[in-house]
Amino acid sequence: MRNAKLKISYGLGAYGKDAGCAIVYIFLMYYLTDVIGVNVAFVGILFVVARLWDAIVDPLMGILVDNTSSRWGKFKPWIIAGTILNILVVLALFNTPTNVSEIWQFVYITIFYLLWCMTYTMMDVPFWSMLPALSSDKQEREEIVPFPRIFASLAWLSLGSFGLYAVSHFGGGNEELGFSRLALVVSVFFMLSSLITVFFVKEKQ
Repeated sequence: MRNAKLKISYGLGAYGKDAGCAIVYIFLMYYLTDVIGVNVAFVGILFVVARLWDAIVDPLMGILVDNTSSRWGKFKPWIIAGTILNILVVLALFNTPTNVSEIWQFVYITIFYLLWCMTYTMMDVPFWSMLPALSSDKQEREEIVPFPRIFASLAWLSLGSFGLYAVSHFGGGNEELGFSRLALVVSVFFMLSSLITVFFVKEKQ
């Protein structure tokens, strides 16, 4: 029973986490360029710069997690903090101001997209790094792994298949409003799933 509860809870954590990632990777470029009219070349360059930024941030986050010690363990504090910060950044990105000059819009998008990369890494690295702490038995760990992978795939499938329909539904024909509301809905799922992971996925002592 404990294993079933752990597997489902860990899987649900992956669902919300990857839904928060999928909305950015699948829709952010479209939202910025086609919905609010940001220069395509700028967005393309920013995305390339962000991948280089990830190459620096990811290993640093791994070092921080590895050296964390708290009453809640080394993984969960980062998961919950990263989730909260990432949600705030996602909401900011999908509410990019349109009533400012182009240069200030570029500055806004650059800051929040790079922050998105950092805050997602802040919770993604400890989420997957937590796996060895869930069981000392190799076979048991191998039985756990498929659950977050399957739930993560379902998150991408859900957003990819129904995301634009949800935008149309939430926005009533106004895509800018629709994306803003979709980001809010995804953020709620993201927060709830992270809380499920934090409270119901127990590390082996």
